[in-house]
Amino acid sequence: MKPALLLLALTLPSLACGARAPASASPDVVRGELLARSEAEALTATYLAAGAAFGRSDFVAVAAAFADGAKINRGDDTLVYQQSSALALAGRHDEALVTLERLAEQGSQLIPQARDFPGLAGARFDAITSKIRKHLPPPRSTPAFTIAEVDLIPEGVTVDPVHRTFFVGSIYRRKIVAIGPEGAARDLVASAADDLYSPLGMRHDATRGSLWVCSSAVPNMQGFDKATHAGRAALHEYDANTGQLRARYPRALASPHLLNDLAIGPRGELYITDSESGEVLLLNPGPGATFEPIVPAGTLFYPNGIALSDDASTLFVADFTHGLTAIHLATRARTVLPHPRGASTRGFDGLYFHRGALIAVDNGAGAGRIVRLELAAALDRVLGVEVLEAGHPKFEIPTTGTLDGDTLVYIANSHLRSFDKDGKIYPPERLGPATLLRLPLAQR
Repeated sequence: MKPALLLLALTLPSLACGARAPASASPDVVRGELLARSEAEALTATYLAAGAAFGRSDFVAVAAAFADGAKINRGDDTLVYQQSSALALAGRHDEALVTLERLAEQGSQLIPQARDFPGLAGARFDAITSKIRKHLPPPRSTPAFTIAEVDLIPEGVTVDPVHRTFFVGSIYRRKIVAIGPEGAARDLVASAADDLYSPLGMRHDATRGSLWVCSSAVPNMQGFDKATHAGRAALHEYDANTGQLRARYPRALASPHLLNDLAIGPRGELYITDSESGEVLLLNPGPGATFEPIVPAGTLFYPNGIALSDDASTLFVADFTHGLTAIHLATRARTVLPHPRGASTRGFDGLYFHRGALIAVDNGAGAGRIVRLELAAALDRVLGVEVLEAGHPKFEIPTTGTLDGDTLVYIANSHLRSFDKDGKIYPPERLGPATLLRLPLAQR
């Protein structure tokens, strides 16, 4: 999960449209020469510069920073998309449209979202959008289930594979819904029960029969009061069958926190991203347990998705400036994973380890994508990035998913930006039922 401001700040554009990525076996796969370490560091610097410029509302500087990024990582169409968005925010509408037209000519599958391009509405923008839609392959995802309640604003999902129960968290309603094998939904945890803030990342622990929930106070949750809630976060352990609270581990409020996502280790240990503090945390559950930083505060910029390798040797974390970081748990040494030129590893929300690869929900630009990142055997670099799904008709900011065998079941339409400037949720007619899709992960 990432707040709307960050979605805008770090998924903006660049002035130079890079060439398309080198030819691959499939137009949806980027492989080939990896960015050099110096190039990767320079690319990170452009994202930091863009974020700083956004904070000053200097959108021309934002565009210039992403322009530098596009020169480094030629072929990365997210940078071109971000360029156009920044130019639109700067009021340079013709330049923004020209950039989008180049993006369309290059075969991009990033469908422009009107909210990212203020002032561009019109026939020319619509024509660009239509042209890009023609680049999309047929959807591969199929419906998994739907929750009729339109104002959930779902963000996290996990599954109990034995009982075939899915759990979905509601940012707005501050509750957790369970969906049984027959598809019926029920409230497992009632709204705001147990001091539950907005549930974000969730994981099911079959060994303990536990549902672990990252709970963070965000302005879009019901009952938010800045004086009471700002910066607060906690990790909750629930009985996955009854919804009874087993334990609650709050973060001390010395500084703002946002517990975002988590992974479970083989001994039941928990690895958690704190997006506000820029930390990765370890918690060994039990009486008196405390959070231990394994990546110090401020090291990462808004760490989000997190995944553990099958052998539990390596933890992978997504953030919005570095991309993907591998943490070697035996030593806690960190490696920013190099990737092929033209590929994007930034903007990932959900992150999952599957058969030696990473599966990511990418909502950083366009309508959203699901991607597979092929890893080297040593888990120290990305060899290829394949788009598994792009611009599905149901997408409205896809967020996270859960592995269910060799499929990914994921939230297609979170409606994360369905709030007005005063923070009030849109009326029901502007929303819609929460849809979860199922995507096969078998190699094509």
